[in-house]
Amino acid sequence: MEIEDFFKIYQNSAWHKDATAMINLYDEQALIFDMWDQGYLSNPSEWRKMITDWLGSLGEEKVKVEFEMVKIHQSGDVGFASALILFSAISSEGAVVRSMKNRITLGFSKFEDGWKVIHQHTSAPIGSDGLTAILDI
Repeated sequence: MEIEDFFKIYQNSAWHKDATAMINLYDEQALIFDMWDQGYLSNPSEWRKMITDWLGSLGEEKVKVEFEMVKIHQSGDVGFASALILFSAISSEGAVVRSMKNRITLGFSKFEDGWKVIHQHTSAPIGSDGLTAILDI
């Protein structure tokens, strides 16, 4: 896998609720800084459970993932990428029922079978009121 492939595979994995394909994008020792619940995951079994629970909780809904402003930098066996990521929950009738936009930064390492995520950080800026996520970029 090339770094560029991450974005398409992630989108397809979310849409098809394929937890295995999504988890395979990450190295077993990946460090994840997430916005929800624990906020920090370094145990591979916790990351697998989080992804499996998220995709399994969707019921009839699907998740459309869109990446914007993707920037990729790589040198040798190390790379990183940044982007805005929009998650939209789509009803069985095809309507957007909710959505959320985050920032994402990814650290990659190149292994024999290609690039894998070794570090992920998601975030959203908060307005000065301390309550409102502001990401209308």
